[in-house]
Amino acid sequence: MRLRTGHGSKGIRHYDWAMLAITSDETHNGQHDGHGAPLVRRHRYTGTLSFYRCWSPEPVLLSRLIFVACARWRIEEDHQLVKQTCGLDKGQVIRWTPWHRWSAISLPAYLFLAVALARQRLLDGDLPEEAQMVPIAIPKLLRQLRDIVIPAPLREQAHKLTWSLWRRRKQYRSRPAHLRWHAYAEATP
Repeated sequence: MRLRTGHGSKGIRHYDWAMLAITSDETHNGQHDGHGAPLVRRHRYTGTLSFYRCWSPEPVLLSRLIFVACARWRIEEDHQLVKQTCGLDKGQVIRWTPWHRWSAISLPAYLFLAVALARQRLLDGDLPEEAQMVPIAIPKLLRQLRDIVIPAPLREQAHKLTWSLWRRRKQYRSRPAHLRWHAYAEATP
């Protein structure tokens, strides 16, 4: 089954999915203790296979398993982003208390950025259609905030804001080419 699994940086992601229902040999007190299913994802262009081992107490549709797998991707992407932008992976600690303190600093910093990003996207929503920009992302917002607080000595702020606008317009214009490629690749066997 080919399903859309969300939006990536280059447009909508489609993968081919397959599931095989299996029953367990092991039972608990003679009762069936759930439903297992190997879930396979195939990349449309490279043919790369990814495998997931799934379990649920009751039978589940393939679309539900795919939804859970995609939610896991979003969680992993958010975790990677917080590690990169807020330094969650920079704390070199070996005990629980310092790790907990470092996390307690990094995660609210990421929360602040997420709220600032949502506010910026609301403001961008009021822009006219001629602006033609992709929504701002957290790493770009973080760079802009850093530049406002700690300006670089060689470039002025107007230059950096102009560069940001140019880059986001370029991404907006390149998105249809990526969508055309996805449509072409989907039409070919």
